[in-house]
Amino acid sequence: MTTTHKRVLATTLLATLLAATMAVAAPRGKDDHGRAVAGKYDGTTSIELMQMTLPLRLELQRVHEDSVVVKIPRLALPNGQVFSFTSGSCSVRPVTRAGKQRYQLNISFSYTYNNIPLRVQATGTIDGDDIDAEVKAVIMDSMETRVTFKGKRAT
Repeated sequence: MTTTHKRVLATTLLATLLAATMAVAAPRGKDDHGRAVAGKYDGTTSIELMQMTLPLRLELQRVHEDSVVVKIPRLALPNGQVFSFTSGSCSVRPVTRAGKQRYQLNISFSYTYNNIPLRVQATGTIDGDDIDAEVKAVIMDSMETRVTFKGKRAT
């Protein structure tokens, strides 16, 4: 796999990660989980394939009471490449642990980039103002890589 393919894959994985990560806003309705996680988060993303950590801001936008869209308005890689990303609908599910409510985000999809097939699974957990997410991708049914994101709700 060429360096260009690695960069494109890393960028795609990062964007997917953002689709699985979002912030916690004050819920307006008891069952409106999309609104509860909507907001902006600032943090860092670690890209395994490129062996680097970068600052990242991502936005979760409510599209339904149980789903959000993940947006990365601007990500600048060290090589000068800049991109933005908007995901498809990402499910939001409440979970209770130790009497405290948290939210889990999930999205998975397959696609082909430059004739390279990719399977992507992204998950995230929002606990209060903290978000922790991971994107796993299988490239050409043989190589697996991941991207992580840790952040806090932006004020």
